Amino acid sequence: MSMSRAWGLTRLPHSRSGYKPDSLTHLCCTGLRRTLNPLTALYDRQIRHGRLEMTEGTEDLTSTCICLIGIDRAKVDPAQIGLAPQVTLDAAIDISDRRRYAGGLGLLIWANAVLDGVAPEELLLRAGLPIDDIGRFTAPITTMEVAWLASGLLHELARSGRSQTRRLAQEVVAVLRTRFDETTGLMRHASPDAPLSHRLRANIANFADQTYSAQAFAFAAMVLEDRLALARASRLAARLTGMQGPLGQWWWHYDAARGDVAEMYPVYSVHQYGMAPMALSAVHAAGGPDFGAAVTRSHAWLSRNELGIDMVDSEARTIWRDIERAEGRTASAVRKSLALVGHRGGDVAASEAHLRLNRETRPYEWAWCLYASSIASGADKGRHLL
Repeated sequence: MSMSRAWGLTRLPHSRSGYKPDSLTHLCCTGLRRTLNPLTALYDRQIRHGRLEMTEGTEDLTSTCICLIGIDRAKVDPAQIGLAPQVTLDAAIDISDRRRYAGGLGLLIWANAVLDGVAPEELLLRAGLPIDDIGRFTAPITTMEVAWLASGLLHELARSGRSQTRRLAQEVVAVLRTRFDETTGLMRHASPDAPLSHRLRANIANFADQTYSAQAFAFAAMVLEDRLALARASRLAARLTGMQGPLGQWWWHYDAARGDVAEMYPVYSVHQYGMAPMALSAVHAAGGPDFGAAVTRSHAWLSRNELGIDMVDSEARTIWRDIERAEGRTASAVRKSLALVGHRGGDVAASEAHLRLNRETRPYEWAWCLYASSIASGADKGRHLL
């Protein structure tokens, strides 16, 4: 069977039953087995255009860390998917040292903590990313990346209980609070000291900024007994569920200053089965409201969506990445630029004729599916906070 045939390009019949996340475990493990690169020990391969290709940018680091987290949470036998967790963790530390990507450090700390890896001091030294000055370290990175750092440090604190780690975690959670708009209840994308590219859209935050922050605030409530963090997590989750689409969609960009949706599409599958459910579950576990109905709607979108297709493709053995606008790069860039200056053309729902399926999957998507379904099933959490 050719690679393009193996990954498939078929459209499945419309399913009306929806999916339970744990029913996707075998499919996710199949994808993770294929995308682990035996030469690098990293998850640096993905499906693109229906073919197995290399990841781009820093995603070899971030996907690898998320995969280690999700696989460990799901208690998947690493040998069955060709994984040696400590070898891959070491490879992630090495590539962090070469890249010096500050935004990915939180995921690396998180993965190291749940795998009971090296001491935090050794990790930071080997990764080449000292974080003694939290304010300076976090100023240039996005809110999503600050949330990753908070979650990583909170998992490390739960593992080691060190006072230095507690101080760092408290400082990062405090930074995350400064990104929260108290008027609208949404997270901003960046700080006033961020690079120009982030400052230009400081108030136009993506769904990842929102959902990872809700999760990090919930973790802070669990580990630090931070009641203000729980209040923010609960309010943020309520704002997001209040803007959930009629088919259970989680929209892509939000205007934190205006408190509304700035851009609907793409709608990403990983948000529907992974990131939103795991964040909302964390908020509830920390003592916040139960958002179970929103999670049910979120899952339903996989088989009842704008295109009337099944995002879970059993022949291709994957979950396709998203439903997006059918437009070229120029049109997309113009529309996004207008959104930055307050034009809201992007929040008008597109008709089916103007939408298309993106036949792409990245390794971290399968990993977050495993992570979220393990939480939902009540599986033993091990070193994980949830």
